[in-house]
Amino acid sequence: MRLDLDVVEVWEALRFHIEVNDRIDAADTLVNLLIDNNHEVDDIKEAFRGDKEVLKALKGYTDAHDTEEYEDEENEDMDDDWD
Repeated sequence: MRLDLDVVEVWEALRFHIEVNDRIDAADTLVNLLIDNNHEVDDIKEAFRGDKEVLKALKGYTDAHDTEEYEDEENEDMDDDWD
């Protein structure tokens, strides 16, 4: 039996049981789980538009991801110079 739950509802129910200092880490884990399961950044942003912890975690993810893409492009450009 497959259990379909709205992730936003689950997060809202559980977030108040998570220590305030641990919510950012929990939100990071949630964002990574959603991304790993092929959810789009814009969809996550829209679904969690009122939740500062999740939006902060999402911003951290996108900032890190943009930096990785930039570094990968730089490395490819450097590799091209050696050809």
